Amino acid sequence: MRHVLAFALLLVSTAAAATRLVDLPPLHHPVNIKPVESMQLPESFILNHRGEIVCETCHGIEDIEDIPFAEVDKHVAEFLREGPYAKTTVFCYRCHEEKDYRRKNIHDLLDAQGKYDEKACEYCHQKALDPDQAYTREQLKLRLPAETLCPGCHLRTPHLNAFNHLVKPDKKMRRRMLASERKLGIVLPLDQQGRIMCVTCHSSHERGLIAESKPAGKQVVGDLKEGVVYEDHPWDSVYRADKQARLEELSGKAAPVTLYYRRLRSEVLLRLSAKDGALCLACHEFER
Repeated sequence: MRHVLAFALLLVSTAAAATRLVDLPPLHHPVNIKPVESMQLPESFILNHRGEIVCETCHGIEDIEDIPFAEVDKHVAEFLREGPYAKTTVFCYRCHEEKDYRRKNIHDLLDAQGKYDEKACEYCHQKALDPDQAYTREQLKLRLPAETLCPGCHLRTPHLNAFNHLVKPDKKMRRRMLASERKLGIVLPLDQQGRIMCVTCHSSHERGLIAESKPAGKQVVGDLKEGVVYEDHPWDSVYRADKQARLEELSGKAAPVTLYYRRLRSEVLLRLSAKDGALCLACHEFER
């Protein structure tokens, strides 16, 4: 009888352990798995006796698996082993190879031989097109309307003053834009409602894919892998002082925002240079 009771208690305790689930966030790293043989973990990242990843592998808080998730102090240095880290990804790359997780730049279309990958074209187009041919807007077969395609990957406001540009130009500005297209041999396309959109100013294709003799192929010279690079400028303190009062008024109780004035050192995927003001002057006329 004593053995039967002991066996029954064992079953109850086993069932209770099996049903004790920890409510972890959706992107939490999986546990109770073995790292692949090619992965080299830091010495302090301990595994269990079966060589599996467990809570203590990543976290330095003692008995963290017994602490309710909502009560875990995520701000202590050892929340992530040998922390703190400026970004969580810095911690992830202590085991994982950063290059394997870099987001693909779909604008990087040409290989070392100058050939383009048709599969890359199909991120935006329903099928790859011939860059040597001319197409109407309908023939481009975009997966989404041009004005909504870019925000599928990019923020709708990726830079200062982006949002207030997404409007329909008045008649005077439209005449100036058409004159710039003719004079400079470029294209400044508008959306189906006649509004400015991302590709009015930006080229979506790597320089050289479309011949520079064509309006759609003209753009600034830049290093696509380096991207847009800014550099500090002495005007920064004046710029911040000018904006500070307005920012404080707008922010209210929200976290304070700090803006920095920096100059463009290199640019890419622009139909005209913003660095020298040519892009702005294609649409705007400023008093001298």
